[in-house]
Amino acid sequence: MNNSVHKRDFDIFLSYASEDRHIADNIDNWLSEFAGFQVWYAPRELSGGSLLATDLQKAISRSRGIIIIATQNSVDKGWVKNEYNSAMDEKSNHPDFRVVILRFGTSSPDNIMKGMTWINIEQEKLSPDNAISIIKSFYPGEKRPNPSNSKDIYISCSWRANDNRSAISVMMQLDKIGFRLIGDSEDQQKFGEGNRVERIMSSCGAFVCIIPFRNNQEANDGERPYKYFLKEIDYANQLQIPTLIISDPKIISVNGQKNQWLQLDTNAHEISDEIKIEIENLMDEWRKPPNPQYIFCALDLDNEAKNATNYFRHLIERITGMVTIIGTDISDEPIQLSIIQSIQNSFLTVADISDDNLNTCIEAGIAISSKANVELISKGEPRRPPFMLRSLQLITFEDDIEKVGRIHKIVFPYRRRIINAEL
Repeated sequence: MNNSVHKRDFDIFLSYASEDRHIADNIDNWLSEFAGFQVWYAPRELSGGSLLATDLQKAISRSRGIIIIATQNSVDKGWVKNEYNSAMDEKSNHPDFRVVILRFGTSSPDNIMKGMTWINIEQEKLSPDNAISIIKSFYPGEKRPNPSNSKDIYISCSWRANDNRSAISVMMQLDKIGFRLIGDSEDQQKFGEGNRVERIMSSCGAFVCIIPFRNNQEANDGERPYKYFLKEIDYANQLQIPTLIISDPKIISVNGQKNQWLQLDTNAHEISDEIKIEIENLMDEWRKPPNPQYIFCALDLDNEAKNATNYFRHLIERITGMVTIIGTDISDEPIQLSIIQSIQNSFLTVADISDDNLNTCIEAGIAISSKANVELISKGEPRRPPFMLRSLQLITFEDDIEKVGRIHKIVFPYRRRIINAEL
């Protein structure tokens, strides 16, 4: 299967030795039930009459990554080694396919998995740090510009493998000079009121559209095959953000007028000097987004939760690709009004209302009244939230391991698509 990694059916293929089924069951439960990953797990996915070797190979190619449970049992067996080799073949064809190794006890996975790093698991149960490391492994940071100081631009282009070569060439140049590339994804939330794409675009300081040729020489509003490109161009014009439009030269006219856009063949592996100059100009023209998007974390900062603040907000930032803000980050006077405005303008408020802390509940209420996206979490047994917050579901957790998983599950639908990580 040669489909793009980000479009696959499963997030994770779980590889383990049969002797370690009890370990695999616990990890699958955490990944699936708490963290919200779609996991390919043999006891659940394989039927009694399946051809095991064939189906396992297909399953790996249907997944975005693999987690290998490396114990002495699995290291000594050839089956997990075969799955590792299949995963590395997949990674060689798709660099964004993730390979994550969990090393249990004193096993030596380097004997069969040479050159790979791993996450050390000291006991059979995950620790909070282990849980954070696993999630971060599926959101690699090396190709993701820092959202706190990045120059975000929205990318409108084809994601079809048969006509996106020119788009990749342009995006590689944009990435090279320092832009963070933002795109739409079908599995993102509708984001409350308003158009999802327009909302994302309004959080970017420029817009780039690369239009491939699709067997029609004229592009018209409301007509396939170019109507969605033209609609996004119209959004960008309404937002009055700097815009760069590039199309295949075979597209001769746009809404009956001669095509005046920059030109690049759909199958081009290199871009012209003219386009390179316009991309450099775009860096100078980039402006502060009309509607910056960030996440407000409503926390009780007066108790032991304060010690967990950094991992809580950094985990959210890593998953979503958005800046996170807490009340203590805000210093403009009057401080209470500044906090209220920050909550009202947030893209999402995540409120930990453990112990029903008064300030945190008030911040969640402000977010509800401003019609922002709001998610509630709380430590303890399942319960109803305070009366004024009962329009929302309350997600509960028993310990920090569950909390890490819950955080991933609730913020995943709100994440940005950071295209730099896919190039």
